[in-house]
Amino acid sequence: MAILFIGFWLGLTIPTSLSVVFWVLEPIVNQDTTGVSMIIITLLVGFIDVYIGIKIFEMKVQPFLEKRKKKKHFP
Repeated sequence: MAILFIGFWLGLTIPTSLSVVFWVLEPIVNQDTTGVSMIIITLLVGFIDVYIGIKIFEMKVQPFLEKRKKKKHFP
């Protein structure tokens, strides 16, 4: 379940966060002709987004699923 949530989270938030970060840091990206800054920024944003997704899953989604699982009593 965690892999599905993280995949869904990244699919929704990575494009938005990358477009915002590249819009804000456009002068830095335009000055770099090699593309190294773009790769570093992308990796940094990706790692931060994965970390946020894992924390949301651990703090919000997993307790909700455990609570829901306890309510259902299977014979």
